[in-house]
Amino acid sequence: MQISELWQQFYLHLRARRRTAATLRYYECTERVFARFLEAQGLVLMAEDVRVSHLRLFLRWLEDQGLNIGGVHAHARAVRALFNWSAHEEILEKSPAQRLELPTLVRERMPTVTAAVVKSLLGACRDSDQPLRDAALIVTLFDTGLRVQELVDLRMTDLLFPQGLIRVLGKGNKERFVPIGAKATLAVNAYLRKERRPAVAGQEQVLLNRGGQPLTKSGVQIRLSKLAVRVKIARQDCAPHAFRRGFAVEFLRNGGDVFTLQQILGHSSLDMTRRYVTYLDGDLKAAHLRFSPGDRL
Repeated sequence: MQISELWQQFYLHLRARRRTAATLRYYECTERVFARFLEAQGLVLMAEDVRVSHLRLFLRWLEDQGLNIGGVHAHARAVRALFNWSAHEEILEKSPAQRLELPTLVRERMPTVTAAVVKSLLGACRDSDQPLRDAALIVTLFDTGLRVQELVDLRMTDLLFPQGLIRVLGKGNKERFVPIGAKATLAVNAYLRKERRPAVAGQEQVLLNRGGQPLTKSGVQIRLSKLAVRVKIARQDCAPHAFRRGFAVEFLRNGGDVFTLQQILGHSSLDMTRRYVTYLDGDLKAAHLRFSPGDRL
């Protein structure tokens, strides 16, 4: 079987599992890069001829091309998923990626939005061309921890404010219900009453741009970047995912537990949620001062 045919069968599997367009694009990117690698190395391989040595050479080739370790890791995960799936489905006799070691990632602490930053951004919203929408956007991100795509996908019917919830369609089209606080609810309602002007009747998306069309993921990123410049902070410090991290840290700091946080964020595993505990150095130090076994000797 041609490797390209194997990819196509894998995509059919992903679509059957209702994986998102972003997930498909991720694998398609690796397919293209892997094909370039084979061409550069002069390798003409059938899928059943691929060995773990070829995959290790692929990862080394990526590094030689100047790709950072995170990018190499992403491509490694993709080819491993492809070949492990093909072995599980008995398309190939065995997976060449079974013994493929993923490169070690350096765990760097990513930027996290703080309450002080949120207040500064809300102040900057007053001079925006859509101040109420921008304020609703910022408070909702900080209060719910939504992914940016989940935010722009919100529809009017997803706003279950009497129950204090919003309905979210997350990764893998998994539905979950996320709590939303009183201040965020007030901010969204103010925008809906006074500023939201849909270009066409029946427009369901909650957040709209100046033309009354649905706000896009890139539109949110551009809006936050402009506000960051206005309050003189680094753009990455108020990127959409920095709000998600900020929500998680504040939730834990205020007494929330990781099990509830996992459900709110829509994480498939608790290990993903536990990463946010590493942002609580000061809180851990304070707890140690209170409960230190050594100091109690």
